[in-house]
Amino acid sequence: MYKSISSQSFAYFSRPHRAIPRAPLDCAAAWRGDDFPDENAWIEHFSAEDIREIEAAIDQARSSGKPLEKLSAADFPLPGLSGRIAGWVRQVHRERGFVVLRGLPVQDWGEEAASLFFWCLGWHLGVPGAQNRYGDLLGHVRDTGEDPADPAVREYRTPVRIGFHCDAADMVGLLCLRQALAGGESRIASSVTIFNELLHRHPELVDRLFAPIALDAHAEGGLRWFPIVPCRFDGET
Repeated sequence: MYKSISSQSFAYFSRPHRAIPRAPLDCAAAWRGDDFPDENAWIEHFSAEDIREIEAAIDQARSSGKPLEKLSAADFPLPGLSGRIAGWVRQVHRERGFVVLRGLPVQDWGEEAASLFFWCLGWHLGVPGAQNRYGDLLGHVRDTGEDPADPAVREYRTPVRIGFHCDAADMVGLLCLRQALAGGESRIASSVTIFNELLHRHPELVDRLFAPIALDAHAEGGLRWFPIVPCRFDGET
């Protein structure tokens, strides 16, 4: 069973913590942009054989007759890709923290097949979770015309520029169905490198990262705000 937004958020904000680091964290996740001069270091390309396996899995998921929320990894077998998928999980959780996948023919598939793929790939990577209080399983990042000044409207449903942030999940994925005419680029940064820089420049501020702050809940679930602890450190790198 996939996680509700409440259970997912609770698990994320309750993640283990051992102590506040007092020395820079030296690990693969502490990267800078110029550490990757060659995009081949972080881009994974799907081969024609990979696509055939994925499309066979899409057909099997469809033939099951199950709705999207009832599908699991068992309904979407990817034996040929299993080794690479395990590597992607390792990259995200224990190494640099991100991976980019390219070569999916989403224009040929259409939204329904692409949704099947993306949801079921999530089951191969972990346990998927709902996107919001409405229980949406896949959130669409598009301008719906809603007012970005309304605190109940999520920014990804408007054309505003979204700043760097962390979502309440251990892994976040985006799948581009249609490229925007302008803008729409995703940017990422290493939170570990940011921590190391803060430790170097303003060590007196580090403890504040591990103390509760009030998070704007955008009126979701009837909450105006709730306390969260921005950073946790379990002693592993």
